[in-house]
Amino acid sequence: MYNNSNDLEIFVERLFANQRKTKEVVELKNEVLSNLEARVSDYLENGMEYQSAISLAIHNIDDIETLIDDNQKVYSYRLRYELVQSTLIYSLLAWICTIPFRFVASGIWANMLFLCIVILSGALYLSMSRHLKRYDKQTGIINAGKLAKWRKWAWSLWGVFIMVMWAYTFIIQFGSDVWFGRELRIQGPYSFYATFVPYAIPLTSILIPLLIRKASKLTTQLEVKEL
Repeated sequence: MYNNSNDLEIFVERLFANQRKTKEVVELKNEVLSNLEARVSDYLENGMEYQSAISLAIHNIDDIETLIDDNQKVYSYRLRYELVQSTLIYSLLAWICTIPFRFVASGIWANMLFLCIVILSGALYLSMSRHLKRYDKQTGIINAGKLAKWRKWAWSLWGVFIMVMWAYTFIIQFGSDVWFGRELRIQGPYSFYATFVPYAIPLTSILIPLLIRKASKLTTQLEVKEL
């Protein structure tokens, strides 16, 4: 129980312990403390005992996460369900697209990887579908601002990754020819195919930025609208 004059200050400090000490957060913390002190004073004036007043004031405080800038209250189970569904769809498409790559060793591994993702995400999707009605209204807090930043970074990092992988593949395939000034040659359709596949496989990693983009959209679509 909260039984001394610093109870509210201690509670508010703990409440904001995981928040960055920005100007907005400090102002919000002071506002919350003032509101709590005002509530306690009102309860005491109405004859309520001190400990009961403290407990009631704290119990009725809004979830602090919803007060921080960029934080949104969303239907969390539905969001996870939709993300798993998207993972299943994207990985299924990637698996189908990489079937022709199985003529080379790296293509076999890529295709098998996506098949495993399809199986795992499919099993998870079916499991979550069974509990969808039960947890459909389950809510949680997501920082939409951070998610938007991650979306931008994901696309940038993906672009860098593709460039690095293509450069690495080119060096492995043609580095010695370039070094010794030999003519670059691709002889026949299979040689072209075997040369092309290592450049195509890294493109399938686009699933990661696509899923982050999907999560960002779902944060807006599944926001809890307070009446």
